Amino acid sequence: MKNLIRGHMYQLKKDHLFFGCLALGLIFLIASIRISSLEAAFGPTMGIDSMVSTFLSGDIVLYGFMLLTANILAEAYRSGAMKNIIGRGISKKHYYLSIVVTISAAYVLVMLISGIVMGVLAGSKFGMGTILYPGYYALAIVARILFVMAHISFAVTMTILTRNVITGVLFALVIPNIPQILEMVLGFLKIHLSLDFFKMSTHMPSVYAASNDLSSLLSCFVVFCVYLVLFVFIGFRLLERQDVK
Repeated sequence: MKNLIRGHMYQLKKDHLFFGCLALGLIFLIASIRISSLEAAFGPTMGIDSMVSTFLSGDIVLYGFMLLTANILAEAYRSGAMKNIIGRGISKKHYYLSIVVTISAAYVLVMLISGIVMGVLAGSKFGMGTILYPGYYALAIVARILFVMAHISFAVTMTILTRNVITGVLFALVIPNIPQILEMVLGFLKIHLSLDFFKMSTHMPSVYAASNDLSSLLSCFVVFCVYLVLFVFIGFRLLERQDVK
């Protein structure tokens, strides 16, 4: 597993798309700084809040990393690297998990750096402030990591299914929006049914909702963990049954 992760890290260093994701992260940071400066006119944002808020956002950057994930996996199929790896007796499950862990860690690192930069900039103007709800912030960060890993697992599983970058990413982007799509379809049929519980975006924690009441995070962890476990399981099954050539 460690060797697989090292291999993926080496692969990232040579992947131009990875540097594109880093550029996208930089653009997100610049945009966040601009938005923060505009919001400062309505009220100061403390450094701690700004840092956590930045870390908990960045979905556009996440989509870029999902594309990176699909590209790495599709290239492994095209180049025959997948066949060589599996042929060495390496577990397909370990290979799957190594991709999810490596790409998720890369994204988290990018957003962590962005969050620190935002925190320092906000702190230099308005002060760092205090962590009023340490339990909420800590669990919110864990929830964001689960959110990211679930989305990367969508990309891995769908790319295994299609063996194509574009279709894999498109299917992966559709999955978390299935509840919204079902609501729209049911709405046309005059059936009013709320599927908010199944919407990942609905459960994503926010510093604006921070409090000592941690009960709201229970449903968040349940939904994120179910999505992650479900698609990891599906990915395992697809990869195990797949004849890699």
